[in-house]
Order: sequence, then C-alpha cells, then structure tokens
Amino acid sequence: MWERVVGQDRAVALLRHAAERPVHAYLLAGPRGSGVEDAARCFAAALVDPTGSPDVTNRVLRSRHPDVVEFEAEGVAFRIKEDVRERIIPEANRSPIEGDRKVLMILDAERLRDDAASALLKTIEEPPGRTVILLLTPSPDDLLATVRSRCQRVDLDALTDAEVRTALAADGLTGERAELIVHLAGGRLDRAALLAGRIGPLRDAFVTTVARLDGTGASAIRGAEDVGVALGEAVASIGAAQAEADAELEVDIERNGYPDRAAQGLRTRLKRRHEREARRARLDALGEGFTAIESMYRDALAAPGQARNVDRDRITVAPRDAARALDAVAEARRGLEHNPNETLLLERLFLQLPAAR
Repeated sequence: MWERVVGQDRAVALLRHAAERPVHAYLLAGPRGSGVEDAARCFAAALVDPTGSPDVTNRVLRSRHPDVVEFEAEGVAFRIKEDVRERIIPEANRSPIEGDRKVLMILDAERLRDDAASALLKTIEEPPGRTVILLLTPSPDDLLATVRSRCQRVDLDALTDAEVRTALAADGLTGERAELIVHLAGGRLDRAALLAGRIGPLRDAFVTTVARLDGTGASAIRGAEDVGVALGEAVASIGAAQAEADAELEVDIERNGYPDRAAQGLRTRLKRRHEREARRARLDALGEGFTAIESMYRDALAAPGQARNVDRDRITVAPRDAARALDAVAEARRGLEHNPNETLLLERLFLQLPAAR
C-alpha cells in the first residue's frame, strides 16, 4: 500500500518504523498535493491492522473503516463545541470496534484555531491508550506551539516534476497530455490527478475561452456559456461516485457484521463527507478554472521563457493588461463564495479580461 505514497521515501520509512511502536500523536506536515493524506491513511491502516490485510487496507484507504475516523472542519475553522467537544473528544474515548487500536485523523489541522486547539490539547497530550491521533496540515506553523510540541512530527516534501511524471506513467498516462499535466500541476499530485480526470476538459474550456476573447460582450457571454457546460460535466460525476460509495459501504457493513452503533456512525460520516464534497465541488472546479486563466497570463508575462500551457499558442497581451487580468481573476476568486450566480460571475470576469492577439 505504501507504493501509493509517491516520492516520500524518508517519510514512509519513518512511518513504517513508527507503526511498530506508535506514540500517542503525530503531526504530518506537507504541502498540498505532496501525498500527506495518502501517507496518513497508509499509516492508519498499519496501526489498526499490523498484519496488512488487503480488506482492512482497502477500507482505510477509502475512508470506510470504523476504527479510522477522519475529521474535517465544516466551515473555515473547527468549532469548539460542535466539532471538538461533541465529535472529536468523544470519538477519541470510544473503544475500537474491530481491533486493538483506533486512529483519529484531523485533516487541515491548521483550521484548529487557538481556542479549539486549546480545548483539544489534553486529548492530544493524553489520549486513551488505544487511540492514536494524526494531525495533517500544509501549514504546521499555524498550529499552537503547545500542540506541535505534543506530537511527533513527520515532514513530507513537495514533489518534483519527475515524480509527478512517474506517478502519471504508473496510471497509464504518458505522452504529450502527460507532459502538459506535469507543467500545469506545479508539483501537486492531487491537481495532476484532477487534470487527468474530470477537471481536464474544464481546464481546456477556460483556456480556449481566454484565447478567443476579442473585447466584445458577445465573446464574454459565449465563453461563460461554454465554461458553464464544461463545469456541469465536471461535477456531474460526483453524484454517481457518491451513490457507488454508499452501496459499497452497505456491503462492508453486512459482510463485517458491524453493530448498529458502528454501522450508523459509518453512514453518518460518509453522509457528512458527501455533503462537504457536494458543497465544494463547484467551488473547487471554478477555482481550478481560475488557476487555468492565471496560467495563461503568466505564460504571456514569462515570454520567451518556458510556458506551462505547452498545448497552446502563447497569447500576446501587453504586460500591463496581463497584470490587470490577474487582478481581475483574483477579485473573481475572492467573490466566489459570495456570488451565487456563477454565470454572471464568469461573464463579468471575461468582460474584464483583455482581447487576445
């Protein structure tokens, strides 16, 4: 299972050794796309089942094991009462269901603001003997120093282009499209996976629109329509994947004979995850689209240096216009969560972008 953690040999070696005699808490720190979540799940699988059962490993990696509980902030930060005191701390004190150990994973732990982190500090410092707590974050310095000091820290490095290329090849993607994705991913394996999948056509729609803008309202409206269609297709697969995950969970529950409390807990956690995914899907997809636009104007500013969008002719715009375009994208990004009308948001953005020459 450790083979899925790409380019992190040192961190993997530390975690495999730690799984033999674990301490109470770990801080896994690595930039986004470095594989920190994969590493944490592999570590969790080794903790709850040292024998390496393929069934247990598969369920942990798919976030469907009752003794590996993942927590994410519902909003911009973890709440003291609803998240820490009513969910995380009680779960830490519950006994494992399948084995001798349970693992709590706190994703984006930098969202534990000082008050929430303080409320959780005693549990991190002295969890029940059979509970191991994993804090995952790209920004360890944003955590309270007292929290950091209670954890054994494992750092993951940013990936190189060569490592992303190797990972894509392992998934069967090579050639020009793979090289394009390597250029666009910026060392982030998560972004590479999205670009190789459902976000790829959406990226294509955004950069095509930028290249076709001619300064008229008609081109901006047409571009917003094209991007809107691609956006709908990019998020349509979320529902189907969630239905499949629900069905697989019911099979797991029946096969393993979980007691009612454990089964309901798994269903509740999966439902919450689905709700978060549904809320974020369109926002995340639009965010990737904005990143694609930014890359086009940065390519223009970098001329004649290496372009990221190696599948496109570099657009020609004045440096001042390219800088203004980047400002317009930044403004649209800031307004993303406050503007419920995506079409108007996109039309306004495309109207602000310069005509490509």
